Amino acid sequence: MTNRRAIHAWVCSLALLAGSAFTALEAAAQPFPSRPITIIVPYPPGNASDVAARALGEELGKKLAQPVVVENKPGATGAIGAVFVAKSAPDGHTLLMTSTSFAISTALVANLPYNVSNDFEPVVHVGGSGGMLLIVNPSFPANDLRHFVELARQNPGKYNYAHVGRGTIQHLTMEVFMAMAGVQIQPVAYKGSVQAITDIISGQIQVMFDSPSSAAAFVDSGKVKALTSAADGRSTRLPNVSAVPESGVTELKDFRVGGWVGLLAPAKTPKAIVSKLNEELVAIMNAPAMKQKLLQGGLEVMPPHPPEKFGEFLKADMARWQAAATAAKIPKE
Repeated sequence: MTNRRAIHAWVCSLALLAGSAFTALEAAAQPFPSRPITIIVPYPPGNASDVAARALGEELGKKLAQPVVVENKPGATGAIGAVFVAKSAPDGHTLLMTSTSFAISTALVANLPYNVSNDFEPVVHVGGSGGMLLIVNPSFPANDLRHFVELARQNPGKYNYAHVGRGTIQHLTMEVFMAMAGVQIQPVAYKGSVQAITDIISGQIQVMFDSPSSAAAFVDSGKVKALTSAADGRSTRLPNVSAVPESGVTELKDFRVGGWVGLLAPAKTPKAIVSKLNEELVAIMNAPAMKQKLLQGGLEVMPPHPPEKFGEFLKADMARWQAAATAAKIPKE
């Protein structure tokens, strides 16, 4: 009797395994995409990730003959949206359009609810947003980086700076800047760049580091003043804004901070689907009209590359931000 039960259990197990294998094969055999695609943006509307997701999503939908829906899921420095995608089915229908803050969080957040290396597949590195811009109200007395540093040193704690959450690029950029320049500026947290810039325009907040994708239009209109770009040279988008090396501030000679935007899929998404998405998006974003559109939004498009290249970049960027957090003595919380 015992042997019969054992044999019966073994046969049932084989049947279950066969059924599971058949289901997996059947799912893999389905054409992609088989339904609408959702791109999750883990930040509020208006940032570089949101701009890229909406511009590229519209064209991707035309190419794949399926609607592409962009959904903002902000909160917890991008973790809410990231976790949602990490737990989604790995079939290419739910994707994450994220940015530099995704890498920064690995350096500042002690218990991230996801693991970048284990929970995601890199799809495409959309582009870079150029050097972070140091912006102030137009009436602020400094007109360049050197003068700003002098004023900040003369008035420790007098000025406030805006950021959009602990662990964001706006936050860590200013923290590293203060550590290198030897200045003290008080932090004020906001839910998004637009709200923060609105208070800079009104004069309630004096200064902020923000990406060109969020701030360039305000610089163009004269609503804010850009004192410098944390890059090696002036950007194509804002050629009148001087770069950090032009300031002559010795302590900041190595201060370079730039943002990026990229697309990720849940881990274990089939390579064929990842490759298809990469190929379609690389073609879309390198079309002249799209390149210009993204440039106006503050993003300089990356040249064609495979998913693995973006994976290598992401790994290196996480290491860079870990080094920056260590140098600025910012602990994980």
